[in-house]
Amino acid sequence: MSTRKMALISLLAALSIVGRIYMTSIPNVQPSTVIIIITGLVFGARFGFTVALLTAIGSDFVLGFGFFTAMQVLAWGLVGILSGLLSRFRTKIPMPVMACYAAGCGYLFGFIVSLNVLVAGVPSFIAYWIMGLPFDSYHAVGNFLFYIILSPILIKLLEAEKKKLQL
Repeated sequence: MSTRKMALISLLAALSIVGRIYMTSIPNVQPSTVIIIITGLVFGARFGFTVALLTAIGSDFVLGFGFFTAMQVLAWGLVGILSGLLSRFRTKIPMPVMACYAAGCGYLFGFIVSLNVLVAGVPSFIAYWIMGLPFDSYHAVGNFLFYIILSPILIKLLEAEKKKLQL
């Protein structure tokens, strides 16, 4: 991997980490998921997964580690991979549909992170997941808005960088 690619991944991860830490005063609303989505859409699944991994670990250095960190890596990693799989169709999908996809990723993230309670039994998991749905909704609405705000700018910048990297 070239130095330029590593620097780009590091910058995207840093942007995601700082955005998550900065927005902690609003529960579950942060730009990290959208940055991971856009990274996957522009550069593919491997870039998206790498930014997801670095976001979860890097932000948890400040916010605290737990078993949930592994679940965050799994959830954000899946979002990065799914977005990478969508990358071929990105230009054909209208922005409102992609914003709804980003919102859906908020619910997917919440569901996957809630799976850590499954060890306590299915009823406990269902109760925990249902109790977390309002917070997943905050995440979904935040993703929808962040996608509408960030995607025109960030996709344009990353596409220009992609041409320089000749990917």
